[in-house]
Amino acid sequence: MCAAIVHLAKGSFWCPGVWKSRLGLGSMMKPSCVRVVMRCSGARSILERNILCRIIGRHKCSCLTLENTFKCYDLENGPTMDVELSRDDALAMYTQMLEVRRFETLAGNYYKERKIRGFCHLYNGQEAVAVGMKQRLRSCDSVITAYRCHAWTYLMGVSMHEIMGELLGVRSGCSRGKGGSMHMYSDRFYGGNGIVGAQVPLGAGIALAHRYRKDNGVAVVLYGDGAANQGQVFESYNMAKLWCLPCIFVCENNHYGMGTHVRRASAMSEFYMRGQYIPGLWVDGNQVLAVRSATQFAVDHALNHGPIVLEMSTYRYVGHSMSDPGTSYRSRDEVQAAREKSDPITSFRSQIIALCLADEEELKALEDKTKKQVDSICKKASTDKEVELHELHTDIYSKNVDGKIRNVSGFNLEHIKLAEVCFGKPRRTPACEINDVPVGAAIDVAKAKERKAEQEAKKAKEDAKGKGKGEPKGADSKPPKGEDGDKKKSSATETPAAKTPPPTKKPPAPKK
Repeated sequence: MCAAIVHLAKGSFWCPGVWKSRLGLGSMMKPSCVRVVMRCSGARSILERNILCRIIGRHKCSCLTLENTFKCYDLENGPTMDVELSRDDALAMYTQMLEVRRFETLAGNYYKERKIRGFCHLYNGQEAVAVGMKQRLRSCDSVITAYRCHAWTYLMGVSMHEIMGELLGVRSGCSRGKGGSMHMYSDRFYGGNGIVGAQVPLGAGIALAHRYRKDNGVAVVLYGDGAANQGQVFESYNMAKLWCLPCIFVCENNHYGMGTHVRRASAMSEFYMRGQYIPGLWVDGNQVLAVRSATQFAVDHALNHGPIVLEMSTYRYVGHSMSDPGTSYRSRDEVQAAREKSDPITSFRSQIIALCLADEEELKALEDKTKKQVDSICKKASTDKEVELHELHTDIYSKNVDGKIRNVSGFNLEHIKLAEVCFGKPRRTPACEINDVPVGAAIDVAKAKERKAEQEAKKAKEDAKGKGKGEPKGADSKPPKGEDGDKKKSSATETPAAKTPPPTKKPPAPKK
């Protein structure tokens, strides 16, 4: 059976008598803030849980206790284990995780269809980290992450249409299609960084900016277990602690740095203890509520005591990138076991139903709706027009300048070809120039020289071919003797267009 304790506040609604004995309640209950603490067993059927959900309705805030979700290092107290979850927050987080999972699945499909080129790193399996953290970040906080950034880009305010447009390299992309998978930005979101670990010192600098401006914000700096051993990470730890910066270092430990398991690369794999002089916290990164609680604790700590290190233990279902099948260094059984044991979406779905925040029918309808919406958005983005070539030199400086290729010869054929590829057909306008020579004029001159060079090469080839025909064939054939033979040989090598005088005849060798 299900043991339930319901704490009532103002308001009331009717409860059938059949549930009076089951819940230990009167027939009138108060829904505006109903706190339910439940211990569910298999005895309660799905039908009974759904009926309970309908009875105690949609107006409640449930409470549950987290277990085995935190480990502390150099901390007197850790995050609270008793967390509250409202219906609105539960459905919002569940929807966001569904959106991220579906979006990443479509991105993988588009990549296989060769609609997306270049690098593409997917977030499947790690959704709880981004969604849970975003629930407790404020509008004044900043985020910087590594190249696996699609989920964070979406949660920080960029639409899915813009993100998919960026992956596809079309005009609607959030970086005008020029950044691709690893370089997306928005207000207070600083990427998306392609260099492993390079975002960590940048994040410390963002934390310094928050302190300098006194805006009460914190900087969240995310990196993976593959970057955790880099020197720049420890340098950032040192400066953040030295200056007591409001910085949250977050190691997303998915247990594989590309294809290398964490135990093969790290002598000490407890990354939350790496700061030594910085407190640390290990978090079950597959539990979205644990991530949310840890983030609230970390924000308060960073504002009052300085930097802290969080290790989010999670798992990615796909390869490191789309070029990695993800099965050469781990078995398919390992991936399947992780899905069945600790998938962040299915586990949270079970919690929502157990806490009677929604029933299965409602969640199924939400899943279908989310799938259709994401599919429609991504399909629309795939029909957008590609970025025009003149966009290559825009958005480089705050004030755009005319595109020029400097410090090269304006008549160098390779650079001319490059300019033609970059800027399209030759243009007579001086908008794009090479060494201050209009691209169109430079290309015309270069093409004329190229045609002349081709003609000369063709002519030389014909001359060489004619010379080869005039020579006798076969190893045993002897050249003609005497003056007649020499005349035939010399006439065969001469052409009407030859500009050089014929070679001087050698006197015949004396006969023995």
